[in-house]
Amino acid sequence: MHSCTMRAMLKSITALLLLGGLFGCGESTLPPASEPRIVAIVGARLIDGTGADPIEDSVVVIEGTRIQAAGPRSHTPVPKGGEIFDAAGKTVIPGLVETHAHYFGGRPMVEHRFRAQLYYGVTTARSIGLDAGETLAIIADGRAGKILMPRMYTAGLGFTHPEGHPLARTVLRPAGPEEARESVARLAAQRVDFIKIWVEPLRGRVPKITPEIRAAIVEEAGRHQIPVVAHIAEEADFRQLAGLGVKDFLHTVRDREAGAAFIRYGLDQGVTFTPTLANAQGGWNFAEHPELLEDAAIRAAFDADSLARWKDPAGREEVLTSPRLAERKADFARSLRFVKTVSEAGIRLTTGSDSGTPNVPMGWGTHQEIELLVEAGLPAMQAIVAATRQGAELLSGLPSGGGSGDGTHGGNDGGADYGVIAAGKAADLLVLDANPLADIKNTRAIHRVMQAGQWLKREDLLPRQ
Repeated sequence: MHSCTMRAMLKSITALLLLGGLFGCGESTLPPASEPRIVAIVGARLIDGTGADPIEDSVVVIEGTRIQAAGPRSHTPVPKGGEIFDAAGKTVIPGLVETHAHYFGGRPMVEHRFRAQLYYGVTTARSIGLDAGETLAIIADGRAGKILMPRMYTAGLGFTHPEGHPLARTVLRPAGPEEARESVARLAAQRVDFIKIWVEPLRGRVPKITPEIRAAIVEEAGRHQIPVVAHIAEEADFRQLAGLGVKDFLHTVRDREAGAAFIRYGLDQGVTFTPTLANAQGGWNFAEHPELLEDAAIRAAFDADSLARWKDPAGREEVLTSPRLAERKADFARSLRFVKTVSEAGIRLTTGSDSGTPNVPMGWGTHQEIELLVEAGLPAMQAIVAATRQGAELLSGLPSGGGSGDGTHGGNDGGADYGVIAAGKAADLLVLDANPLADIKNTRAIHRVMQAGQWLKREDLLPRQ
């Protein structure tokens, strides 16, 4: 994994590099308050993100941008002189981590997507492969505290075959290994956090980036100490990339079931999967359930074109009568089985919904991904850990470490700077009106969102349509 310290030593050599100098290691969005304020959240059920049993009557103390203390009320003093938030009957969880998002469009749309994520309690996100100059500039503004956005990681522009997926998108399409190496070096100069590779044949309809070019990308990324994340669909591609040292995979293996040999290999390599179930299901979800669009927040989280498509009865009918619908649903069912198998084996999972694509509204999609992890067979606690601590560990470059598969291995041993509610961690958290361990849909029952120690005004983040 790459080192923030070493990457910070790279010097700007062009105007683009001056922009790139604002990137690196997903730094926090908001600057520290000039006068550290103290907030005590008292009486809530605390689900701290580590997988430990919830604390039914807790105190969480925030000073400035950091958590000062968190624990049972009987052992955690409430400081005098600060803001006291009575959270009796409510549940506190860490801010959510979205490891697979895209930010299309110009500045107004990108900023809208940031606000939608914050509205839904997504306080950290990874923008994965479609960020050109304007989007990088917007992210730089967020990191400088000029606009609200989640803590943000970016891969800049990702790599694919010259005629490969994603079609009709501006990405890097090298013709050979040397061109690929040069492009990685330019991304390193921009100080991106990850290098993204698409390896997706779309059931044989488009060519895949060649193994030789993939190897050149991974080798050059390693030289610059930048981790690689790969979008894959087939086991052979997973094995080749994992053999090169790639540990971070988007989507699931869908050309065959995950057998014992696959599991052993994945555990030996210490890989992580971000299954992206919400986008897989999203191909028909709003067509089958148009009543979801009665929710004003969902409508507001969509961009206008996507919302118009799903509101159109003729468009929904086209989806539902497509000859490919049965095939898509079979792929989705295979992905659910994959998630259950690898999770039970102890391979790390994170929540990445492919939010921002036409099928997945920003912010809402992260909650849908959590719900689908539970549908796949994960206990609610483990799904919450995937959406908090495990996502934070992945984005912070921490190894998966294997474990029991029950969401409890590892604990709070220093770990990432965020993703759990513990002393010294970033004060990103959600206050919920209901218990998500009783019903995972209750992650959506958001009462308040705190980012970097500041309560956000949710009503201002997502004007309703």
